[in-house]
Amino acid sequence: MMEPVPAELRALLDRDEIERLLKRYARALDDKDYDVLDSCFTMDARIDFSEAGGIDAPYPEVKTWLKQVLDPLVEMQHFITNVEVELENDTATGRTYTLNVNGIGDASGAVRHMVVGAVYEDRFVRTGQGWRIAQRREYRLCTMGHRFGPDSN
Repeated sequence: MMEPVPAELRALLDRDEIERLLKRYARALDDKDYDVLDSCFTMDARIDFSEAGGIDAPYPEVKTWLKQVLDPLVEMQHFITNVEVELENDTATGRTYTLNVNGIGDASGAVRHMVVGAVYEDRFVRTGQGWRIAQRREYRLCTMGHRFGPDSN
């Protein structure tokens, strides 16, 4: 019979799994592998990107929207940093910084870049398949470079 995992070790393992989840999300966007996002969010997750010029909708709608807005980008790299997680049994809250480098081609073939600094505020839940994001709100902190996208008017 296996002994239970001590609480301190369980917390470390949970935090590590949540941080790996956040990095998987960033990599899925950069790879434009949107189906990987199914392993990041619960199917009933609510995602609010409206503060950053995006949509506020259930996960399936946001997944479709992400494909529409990210596929035209010719270069993209998402960084995840400053991960703070507060655990409470099978739920957690988190605040994570993200820095996103986005490049869009212009008519001449040149790539123009926009760098966005933002914060994700998340609510996580433990599922049978591991930790998932059940709620996300993004707050934009700064934008540098050439502005483009839904909120660039």
